[in-house]
Amino acid sequence: MENQYTYGAELLKRYEGFNKTAVWDVAAWRIGYGSGTITLDNGTYRTTKKGDVTTKENATKDLTRRVKEFEKKLIKKIGAEYWEPLNYKVKAALISYAYNYGNIIHSKLIEAIKTGNNKIIANSLIKETYNDNKKLSADIRQALRNRRAKEAKIINEAPQPKKKTAFKYLAIPLVLFGAYYLIKK
Repeated sequence: MENQYTYGAELLKRYEGFNKTAVWDVAAWRIGYGSGTITLDNGTYRTTKKGDVTTKENATKDLTRRVKEFEKKLIKKIGAEYWEPLNYKVKAALISYAYNYGNIIHSKLIEAIKTGNNKIIANSLIKETYNDNKKLSADIRQALRNRRAKEAKIINEAPQPKKKTAFKYLAIPLVLFGAYYLIKK
C-alpha cells in the first residue's frame, strides 16, 4: 500500500538523483539522495562530510528515516489537524518541497495548506517559491521551478479530502434540539 512515506521517497529519489560520494550543494555536503546525513552499515547516521561514500541500500535507509523526520517538521509547523486530512500524494509532494528547502519557510504556503484545498496549496507552492534562490544560476533556478511545478501538479491531481467538520457543527444544534424536544414532551 502506498503512503506519503513510500511515495515521498520515490519522488525524492527521482528529483534528487543518487550520489555515491559526497558532493557540495549550496551550503552543505550531500550524499545518497540529496541527504545531509549518511547512514552507515550498522544503521547509525551522522552528518555528511567531504570524502564520504555510500551505497544505494544505505542511502535508501537514510531517505526513509529523513522522510519521516520532514513530515514531523511539517506537522509541527502546520498542525496535525490540517495535515491528517490531506491525501498522501499531497503530503508526499509537500515533504519533497520541505526536504529540498530544508524546511517549510513560506508563511503563505502554510496558510494555504491549512485551507485543505489542493488547488490553493499548489498555486501557493508555485507563487511563494518562484523568486527564491536568487544567488543561484539561472539554470538551477529554472530546475527548481520545474520541480515545484511537478510537485504542484501532483497536489492538483490528488483527490481532494472530504470535509468532515460540517456535520460536526450541524450535529450540535440537532442534538440540542432533540434534547429540548424530549424534555418538553
